[in-house]
Amino acid sequence: MKTKLKQNYGLNISANKLLKIMREHKLLACIRRRKTKMVCHLTKENLIAPNVLNRNFTSDKPGDKYATDITYIPIPNSMVYVSVILDLFNREVVVYKISQNLDATLSTDVVKSLSKIRPLAGALLHSDQGVHYTNKSYQGLLKENGVTVSMSRKGNCWDNAIVENFFSHLKCECVRVRKRSLRSFLDVVDVVEEYIAYYNYERTQKRLHDLSPIGFRQQTA
Repeated sequence: MKTKLKQNYGLNISANKLLKIMREHKLLACIRRRKTKMVCHLTKENLIAPNVLNRNFTSDKPGDKYATDITYIPIPNSMVYVSVILDLFNREVVVYKISQNLDATLSTDVVKSLSKIRPLAGALLHSDQGVHYTNKSYQGLLKENGVTVSMSRKGNCWDNAIVENFFSHLKCECVRVRKRSLRSFLDVVDVVEEYIAYYNYERTQKRLHDLSPIGFRQQTA
Protein backbone atom coordinates (compact mmCIF):
# COMPACT_ATOMS: atom_id res chain seq x y z
CA MET A 1 0.00 0.00 0.00
CA LYS A 2 2.78 2.46 0.93
CA THR A 3 4.58 1.70 -2.34
CA LYS A 4 1.43 2.18 -4.44
CA LEU A 5 0.64 5.51 -2.79
CA LYS A 6 4.15 6.71 -3.55
CA GLN A 7 4.27 5.38 -7.13
CA ASN A 8 0.76 6.39 -8.19
CA TYR A 9 0.18 9.59 -6.21
CA GLY A 10 3.62 10.76 -5.05
CA LEU A 11 2.61 10.40 -1.38
CA ASN A 12 5.19 9.45 1.25
CA ILE A 13 3.41 8.17 4.33
CA SER A 14 4.57 6.17 7.34
CA ALA A 15 3.07 2.82 8.27
CA ASN A 16 1.65 4.23 11.52
CA LYS A 17 0.01 7.15 9.72
CA LEU A 18 -1.46 4.83 7.12
CA LEU A 19 -2.83 2.56 9.85
CA LYS A 20 -4.40 5.54 11.62
CA ILE A 21 -6.13 6.71 8.42
CA MET A 22 -7.43 3.20 7.74
CA ARG A 23 -8.86 2.99 11.26
CA GLU A 24 -10.54 6.37 10.94
CA HIS A 25 -12.29 5.23 7.75
CA LYS A 26 -12.93 1.70 9.07
CA LEU A 27 -10.80 0.08 6.37
CA LEU A 28 -9.49 -3.41 7.04
CA ALA A 29 -6.55 -5.20 5.43
CA CYS A 30 -6.85 -8.84 4.39
CA ILE A 31 -5.11 -11.25 6.75
CA ARG A 32 -3.73 -14.46 5.33
CA ARG A 33 -4.87 -17.73 6.86
CA ARG A 34 -3.05 -20.98 7.45
CA LYS A 35 -2.96 -23.37 4.51
CA THR A 36 -5.29 -26.38 4.76
CA LYS A 37 -3.88 -29.71 3.64
CA MET A 38 -5.25 -30.87 0.28
CA VAL A 39 -6.51 -34.45 -0.03
CA CYS A 40 -5.61 -36.36 -3.18
CA HIS A 41 -6.56 -39.86 -4.26
CA LEU A 42 -3.80 -40.61 -6.76
CA THR A 43 -1.47 -43.53 -6.06
CA LYS A 44 1.87 -42.44 -4.68
CA GLU A 45 4.79 -44.09 -6.45
CA ASN A 46 7.48 -42.82 -4.06
CA LEU A 47 9.84 -41.51 -6.73
CA ILE A 48 11.34 -39.02 -4.31
CA ALA A 49 14.04 -36.62 -5.48
CA PRO A 50 16.57 -34.84 -3.22
CA ASN A 51 16.08 -31.26 -2.09
CA VAL A 52 18.51 -29.81 -4.63
CA LEU A 53 17.09 -26.28 -4.28
CA ASN A 54 17.71 -26.34 -0.51
CA ARG A 55 15.80 -23.07 0.04
CA ASN A 56 18.07 -21.11 -2.27
CA PHE A 57 15.20 -19.15 -3.77
CA THR A 58 17.37 -16.70 -5.71
CA SER A 59 18.42 -16.93 -9.33
CA ASP A 60 20.67 -14.78 -11.49
CA LYS A 61 18.72 -15.23 -14.71
CA PRO A 62 15.22 -16.11 -15.94
CA GLY A 63 14.51 -19.75 -16.66
CA ASP A 64 17.21 -21.14 -14.38
CA LYS A 65 15.11 -22.22 -11.36
CA TYR A 66 11.39 -22.86 -11.13
CA ALA A 67 9.00 -23.92 -8.37
CA THR A 68 5.59 -25.54 -8.72
CA ASP A 69 2.62 -26.51 -6.57
CA ILE A 70 -1.15 -27.05 -6.59
CA THR A 71 -3.86 -25.47 -4.45
CA TYR A 72 -7.64 -25.66 -4.33
CA ILE A 73 -10.49 -23.16 -4.24
CA PRO A 74 -13.91 -24.26 -2.92
CA ILE A 75 -17.14 -23.56 -4.77
CA PRO A 76 -20.64 -24.86 -3.89
CA ASN A 77 -20.58 -28.67 -3.89
CA SER A 78 -17.16 -28.87 -5.55
CA MET A 79 -13.53 -27.78 -5.71
CA VAL A 80 -11.43 -26.02 -8.34
CA TYR A 81 -7.69 -26.76 -8.53
CA VAL A 82 -4.95 -24.36 -9.56
CA SER A 83 -1.50 -25.53 -10.63
CA VAL A 84 1.29 -22.99 -11.23
CA ILE A 85 4.97 -22.77 -12.10
CA LEU A 86 6.87 -19.72 -10.85
CA ASP A 87 10.24 -18.49 -12.05
CA LEU A 88 12.42 -17.92 -8.98
CA PHE A 89 14.32 -15.16 -10.77
CA ASN A 90 11.43 -12.72 -10.44
CA ARG A 91 8.61 -14.77 -8.80
CA GLU A 92 6.59 -14.53 -12.01
CA VAL A 93 3.78 -17.00 -12.62
CA VAL A 94 4.99 -18.26 -15.98
CA VAL A 95 2.33 -20.90 -16.65
CA TYR A 96 -0.73 -22.21 -14.83
CA LYS A 97 -3.66 -24.58 -15.19
CA ILE A 98 -7.12 -24.31 -13.63
CA SER A 99 -9.09 -27.55 -13.50
CA GLN A 100 -12.10 -29.24 -11.97
CA ASN A 101 -10.19 -32.51 -11.74
CA LEU A 102 -7.44 -33.40 -9.29
CA ASP A 103 -5.64 -35.70 -11.69
CA ALA A 104 -2.09 -36.21 -12.92
CA THR A 105 -2.43 -33.66 -15.72
CA LEU A 106 -2.35 -30.83 -13.17
CA SER A 107 1.40 -31.34 -12.83
CA THR A 108 2.27 -32.50 -16.34
CA ASP A 109 0.25 -30.00 -18.38
CA VAL A 110 1.96 -26.98 -16.83
CA VAL A 111 5.37 -28.48 -17.66
CA LYS A 112 4.25 -29.07 -21.26
CA SER A 113 3.01 -25.47 -21.46
CA LEU A 114 6.31 -24.17 -20.11
CA SER A 115 8.31 -26.25 -22.61
CA LYS A 116 6.43 -24.55 -25.47
CA ILE A 117 7.51 -21.05 -24.48
CA ARG A 118 10.92 -21.58 -22.85
CA PRO A 119 13.85 -23.97 -23.27
CA LEU A 120 13.96 -26.27 -20.24
CA ALA A 121 17.24 -28.14 -20.67
CA GLY A 122 19.45 -27.49 -17.64
CA ALA A 123 16.71 -25.83 -15.58
CA LEU A 124 15.72 -26.92 -12.07
CA LEU A 125 12.08 -27.48 -11.10
CA HIS A 126 11.24 -27.75 -7.40
CA SER A 127 8.07 -29.19 -5.87
CA ASP A 128 6.85 -30.92 -2.73
CA GLN A 129 6.57 -34.69 -2.37
CA GLY A 130 2.90 -34.81 -3.34
CA VAL A 131 1.61 -37.61 -5.54
CA HIS A 132 1.42 -35.28 -8.53
CA TYR A 133 5.21 -35.01 -8.48
CA THR A 134 6.33 -38.50 -7.43
CA ASN A 135 4.66 -40.30 -10.33
CA LYS A 136 6.46 -41.71 -13.36
CA SER A 137 4.67 -39.59 -15.97
CA TYR A 138 5.71 -36.31 -14.31
CA GLN A 139 9.28 -37.30 -13.64
CA GLY A 140 9.61 -38.91 -17.06
CA LEU A 141 8.45 -35.65 -18.67
CA LEU A 142 11.08 -33.66 -16.77
CA LYS A 143 13.77 -36.15 -17.77
CA GLU A 144 12.77 -35.86 -21.43
CA ASN A 145 13.19 -32.09 -21.21
CA GLY A 146 16.53 -32.24 -19.39
CA VAL A 147 15.14 -30.74 -16.18
CA THR A 148 16.70 -31.35 -12.76
CA VAL A 149 14.07 -32.57 -10.28
CA SER A 150 14.11 -31.11 -6.75
CA MET A 151 11.68 -31.84 -3.92
CA SER A 152 10.98 -30.44 -0.47
CA ARG A 153 11.67 -32.56 2.54
CA LYS A 154 8.64 -34.49 3.75
CA GLY A 155 6.17 -32.29 5.63
CA ASN A 156 8.29 -29.15 5.27
CA CYS A 157 6.30 -26.45 3.47
CA TRP A 158 9.08 -23.87 3.98
CA ASP A 159 11.19 -25.72 1.41
CA ASN A 160 8.72 -24.46 -1.23
CA ALA A 161 7.98 -21.13 0.41
CA ILE A 162 7.81 -18.99 -2.74
CA VAL A 163 4.85 -20.82 -4.27
CA GLU A 164 3.22 -21.22 -0.86
CA ASN A 165 3.50 -17.46 -0.45
CA PHE A 166 1.93 -16.80 -3.85
CA PHE A 167 -1.04 -19.04 -3.06
CA SER A 168 -1.44 -17.31 0.29
CA HIS A 169 -1.66 -13.91 -1.43
CA LEU A 170 -4.04 -15.30 -4.06
CA LYS A 171 -6.46 -16.54 -1.43
CA CYS A 172 -6.15 -13.54 0.88
CA GLU A 173 -6.30 -10.77 -1.71
CA CYS A 174 -8.59 -12.38 -4.26
CA VAL A 175 -10.51 -15.51 -3.26
CA ARG A 176 -11.64 -14.42 0.20
CA VAL A 177 -12.59 -10.94 -0.99
CA ARG A 178 -14.76 -12.34 -3.78
CA LYS A 179 -15.87 -15.54 -2.08
CA ARG A 180 -19.61 -14.89 -2.43
CA SER A 181 -19.32 -14.42 -6.19
CA LEU A 182 -17.46 -17.69 -6.75
CA ARG A 183 -20.39 -19.94 -7.62
CA SER A 184 -19.01 -21.93 -10.53
CA PHE A 185 -15.83 -23.17 -12.18
CA LEU A 186 -15.92 -20.33 -14.71
CA ASP A 187 -16.22 -17.78 -11.89
CA VAL A 188 -12.97 -19.11 -10.43
CA VAL A 189 -11.26 -19.11 -13.81
CA ASP A 190 -12.15 -15.45 -14.30
CA VAL A 191 -10.91 -14.21 -10.92
CA VAL A 192 -7.75 -16.35 -10.85
CA GLU A 193 -6.70 -15.28 -14.34
CA GLU A 194 -7.40 -11.66 -13.42
CA TYR A 195 -5.35 -11.98 -10.23
CA ILE A 196 -2.39 -13.65 -11.94
CA ALA A 197 -2.28 -10.83 -14.50
CA TYR A 198 -2.41 -8.29 -11.67
CA TYR A 199 0.27 -10.17 -9.71
CA ASN A 200 2.63 -10.42 -12.69
CA TYR A 201 2.21 -6.93 -14.10
CA GLU A 202 1.13 -4.66 -11.25
CA ARG A 203 1.71 -6.08 -7.77
CA THR A 204 5.02 -4.69 -6.52
CA GLN A 205 7.36 -6.62 -4.23
CA LYS A 206 10.03 -5.32 -1.87
CA ARG A 207 12.47 -8.06 -2.91
CA LEU A 208 12.07 -6.87 -6.52
CA HIS A 209 12.97 -3.28 -5.61
CA ASP A 210 9.31 -2.23 -5.54
CA LEU A 211 8.69 -3.51 -9.05
CA SER A 212 6.23 -6.12 -10.31
CA PRO A 213 7.62 -9.48 -11.51
CA ILE A 214 7.27 -8.52 -15.18
CA GLY A 215 8.59 -5.02 -14.51
CA PHE A 216 11.63 -6.46 -12.76
CA ARG A 217 12.36 -8.88 -15.61
CA GLN A 218 12.03 -6.12 -18.21
CA GLN A 219 14.27 -3.76 -16.27
CA THR A 220 17.00 -6.37 -15.78
CA ALA A 221 16.81 -7.88 -19.29
